[in-house]
Amino acid sequence: MEESNGNFDYQINLRIEDIRLLHHCVERRIERWEGYPARPIDEQEHLWYLRDNLNRMIFDYAYREL
Repeated sequence: MEESNGNFDYQINLRIEDIRLLHHCVERRIERWEGYPARPIDEQEHLWYLRDNLNRMIFDYAYREL
């Protein structure tokens, strides 16, 4: 665990199946996001950020395993 400007960064070990499941969950959350003002406006952008990073992991795995 590393602290940077009061924020903590964590590392966890996940299998590709875990990454795919998290990606699916984030995608569904984006689809069902209630919008502002029910949810904080920054939440949607953060969901997109998470989705994009999970996509990168999935693509990286596919590239390395070909």
